[in-house]
Amino acid sequence: MEQHKLDVFDTGGLDERSKAYLLETTRWTKFLAIMGFIFVGLMIIIALVLLVAGSALSAYSGSGLAVLGATGGSIVMLVIIALYVYPIYALWKFSTNMKSGINTANQEQIIEGFRYQKNMYRFMGILMIIVLAFYLLTIIASVF
Repeated sequence: MEQHKLDVFDTGGLDERSKAYLLETTRWTKFLAIMGFIFVGLMIIIALVLLVAGSALSAYSGSGLAVLGATGGSIVMLVIIALYVYPIYALWKFSTNMKSGINTANQEQIIEGFRYQKNMYRFMGILMIIVLAFYLLTIIASVF
């Protein structure tokens, strides 16, 4: 176990400048993760308000279409929110693991931090491919 704690530092894997850059990065990624969690919370509240407002609107208008629109909008918002929870969580875990690993010279925590960073970028890349495919299908459908 002691070997794992010192490998990355003893072999020159991280010099002082690299550690300083990573520590500065963890401060920014932690800030972005916190803002992401706040944004997700606010969006959940907005989705719930939209759902309740749609129900109230249908009671006044007598039309079920208002409820359907508000419900559909809320569901779309909740799906988008759900898609962003994991990348925000992974960003948070990268920040906390990397900072702790650098401060304690624990290679396992540093590796775990990099694993979360890799997973976040992989998730966002796959999500981007899905969105681009959806855009392409939408363009093709609108042409025909």
